[in-house]
Amino acid sequence: MAHFTEAQAEASKLESVRKEFTDGDFAYWVLRVSGSDGQYHQFVDHNLAEDANLTAVKGKLIGHLTGSEYYVAPTPPVISGSAHFEDDKGDTLG
Repeated sequence: MAHFTEAQAEASKLESVRKEFTDGDFAYWVLRVSGSDGQYHQFVDHNLAEDANLTAVKGKLIGHLTGSEYYVAPTPPVISGSAHFEDDKGDTLG
């Protein structure tokens, strides 16, 4: 069963288009869309040509949205941090 109708896919909005590289060589595209359903959708496309133009990207996205087998749910980032030099707080810089 398709995720979107063609009309719903065409009403969705482009959020970001990124080329990803591995060791300097083109690997794949990461395509993000604000769907007409109010959700963000992310697709990783290994088949889209490296030199694809905007028309080709939009066509691929419509294909992805209407064919749910390509849907890849975005993974929220894990953000962590650590404090350093806490004993030096208040020291002058000079």
